[in-house]
Order: sequence, then C-alpha cells, then structure tokens
Amino acid sequence: MKPLVARLVLLAVLFLSLAAGPALQAQEPQSAATGFDSPEAAYAAARDAFNAEDWDAFVATVSPARLDEVIGQMAVALAGMAQQPGSDPRLSALVDQYLPRNFDPMDLMMSDNAQAETIRLAKRMGDAQGFFVEAMSLIFSMQYSPAELAPAEDEELATLEDAADDDTKQPLDAQITAMDELTIEDNRAEAKVTITTSTGDQHDRWTFEQHEGRWYLSMR
Repeated sequence: MKPLVARLVLLAVLFLSLAAGPALQAQEPQSAATGFDSPEAAYAAARDAFNAEDWDAFVATVSPARLDEVIGQMAVALAGMAQQPGSDPRLSALVDQYLPRNFDPMDLMMSDNAQAETIRLAKRMGDAQGFFVEAMSLIFSMQYSPAELAPAEDEELATLEDAADDDTKQPLDAQITAMDELTIEDNRAEAKVTITTSTGDQHDRWTFEQHEGRWYLSMR
C-alpha cells in the first residue's frame, strides 16, 4: 500500500510485509470516552471500530492530547490528495467544507512550526471529529488502482504509472487482524499491528500513551 494511502487509513500509516503473529487476547469492552485499562484494551477497541468502519468509535480511542494533531495531519493529507490531477471530486468538496478558503497544504508543511500549525488547523475546523469521520468514510468508499494498493515493498508495482481503467480499480479492503511485539515503558507502549488487505498482510507500528491515567491510541 502506498505510504499516503496507508497513513490515511491509520495515519499511521505505512504498512510493510509481516507474517501474522498471534492475536492478543480480546479485552472486555470499555468506554472509549474514559480511555482504557491497558494498551491491549485500547488496541482491541480501535481494531473493532476500524474493522466495523465505525469511525466515531475509532476516533474516540485516540488520545485527547493527540487528537487535534492527528486530525490536522489527516486534513493536510486530504488537501494534498485533492490537488492531484484526476482526484476524486469528493475530496475537494470535503476540503472546501471544513478547511479555510484557499488552504495550501504545502504552506503548512514548509512552515517553521508545522506541528503547531497542524494543531491550529484542526481547532479552526469547528467540527474536527466530524471531518475525521467523513474523511475516513470517503477513503473507504473510493476506488484504487492495483498500484495504489500495492505493498510498500513491492517497488516495481508501486512505481508503475497508474494507467488502470475503472474496471481494474477496487475499494480499499482492510481489516486489522493481529497485534504482537508489544513493549510498554512507563506511560508509552508500542506494538506491531497486522492489517490484512486484498494484496496480502501488511503491518504498521502502533503507539499508545497514557492520558490522565488511561490508555489511548497515540499514533505518533
């Protein structure tokens, strides 16, 4: 999967090949509004929400300390996609609805304080979480060419010119299937997560953090 598409899917994006490891034990459901008892529980909630394409529930698993930055990163990425020739017109419509008029993602990315500007962008949206939910729904409804869905390590396919016609394109089909190699140090944790797609198993590094004593997805 190309890095941009993958990062949008989990902002996290950036999946490489991984032999699926054993899934961690399922956790008892908890209220995402109050965080989770452990990184495993935060993972389980995010996994279940992602697999159900319940983006309201998914965004609720993100650390409140990180939420504005995560949504701002999503906004910058979508604004960049909307500027690409042949992009889905719904991308431009979503960007125009939520982002400031004439917003140029490159101006923010080249800023001396891009992180602060990204957070400020999310705060200016009015309904930042509503934007995130609509953005993720749009990403999963769009059609992608085989090159766009190729694993990141498949350089030959990923670098092919995208000459695919509509008959060869398909929607994004991704399910989170396992997490392993979990390490916890103080109030932070990291694990390897397996995502199963139509092109095979891929993986990303997920991070978790404690906020006010509860665990959340961090996405750093």
